[in-house]
Amino acid sequence: MQFNPKSQWRNQRGVTAVEFAIVCPMVLLFIFGMFEISRVITITDSVKTSVVAGAREAGVARTTSDNVEAEVARHLDTFRIRNRDITVSPALIDDSVTQVTINVTVPMTAQNGVLFQKFVSAGSVVEFGAVLER
Repeated sequence: MQFNPKSQWRNQRGVTAVEFAIVCPMVLLFIFGMFEISRVITITDSVKTSVVAGAREAGVARTTSDNVEAEVARHLDTFRIRNRDITVSPALIDDSVTQVTINVTVPMTAQNGVLFQKFVSAGSVVEFGAVLER
């Protein structure tokens, strides 16, 4: 029996294309999944950072809830997070106020950079709140 390398090569001709067709979609799904998960983590961290910045603003004497809300919105705009809900209570923050509550809710939508919502459960939102004791 003789070994003929050319006949061996002819038998393997379509194997590479089949392997590529099987592996390529899985690799692409994994890569896009990593991008989406990293964007969700970035949005979550950005919301937390924005709430902390708002709490810092609320700690200043004679500020209003509008100033705190504007500070949170400014930080969220820095991270290109839109379509958010920011609530600050009480409305007037003076020296007699001992507690300030800040809540931010951000939906996981394409508007906020999450392109493939199938990687994130439907209707997902990031909610973060803080209570500042003055």
